[in-house]
Amino acid sequence: MNDPRALSAASAVGELTVRQVVRELTDTLKSGGIMDARRTAHDIVTTLLDVPRAWAIRHRELPLDPNVIVAARSAMRLVVEGAPFAYAVGRTQFRHLNLRVDPRALIPRPETEVLVEEILHRFQSSSPRSTDWGVAVDIGTGSGAVALSLAAEGSFAKVIATDSSLDALQLANENAVMAAPALGCPVEFRSGSLVAPVRDVRARLLVSNPPYIAFDELRDLPSSVRNWEPPTALLSGSNGLAATAAIVQEGASLLESGGLLALEVDERRASLVAEMVMSTAGYIDVGVVLDLTGRERFVFASRA
Repeated sequence: MNDPRALSAASAVGELTVRQVVRELTDTLKSGGIMDARRTAHDIVTTLLDVPRAWAIRHRELPLDPNVIVAARSAMRLVVEGAPFAYAVGRTQFRHLNLRVDPRALIPRPETEVLVEEILHRFQSSSPRSTDWGVAVDIGTGSGAVALSLAAEGSFAKVIATDSSLDALQLANENAVMAAPALGCPVEFRSGSLVAPVRDVRARLLVSNPPYIAFDELRDLPSSVRNWEPPTALLSGSNGLAATAAIVQEGASLLESGGLLALEVDERRASLVAEMVMSTAGYIDVGVVLDLTGRERFVFASRA
């Protein structure tokens, strides 16, 4: 924390224990109408410290670093204002990675962890002894969650991640620096819309969690999403299918024979996306995969 104003505020905090800070946060969260305020207060402190929730109970009389107290109060104010918890504390867990998150990119969702799991399972099953799965391309990387997880957990020679947002790419680069010790291959970030930055690439995997919300559906989203997360990462034309269609239609030329297309989709449109892939030359073995709640969330296909 190098902001002089933050350091000045920290110096004025004084010595407060975990118990005192949790009580202060709880009272303010309650007055702000936050349900389960005490649990949220505990979660703010423990997330900022990157420790288990039980830690705050076991160490309630331990003095907190003034900088942590300043960060906790800032997070508390954001939660009261309606910010998603991950944005408030500035980080989230995605599979084995602790990622930095803020409104420059979407917050990675648990269902996207299932997408990564399915990809890894398919490559491990088809190439159990291979130590080189080739090149993976992640279209619309956002925070970098998918690309970095594939680089950390897979056996790819290289992962290339693209995004049309320079802000998102900056965030993804920051996360790549943080995750560097866990990465097993290089990760390259490219700027540009959808498939455009990687037309020169031959890939074994093309994965994307593209924007898939129709413009007239924005009002139906929770306010924590609608008012905080970047609309360019949420919304797509053609009833939410424009970005997905572009990736499907142009993606076949990028994939090697036998390569894998993996898409996260709106559960209401999974069958439409599957039909789109089946009607596009170059793909075989098209299928829909369910998420952990039984929703049709992913579409997979192979390059003929």
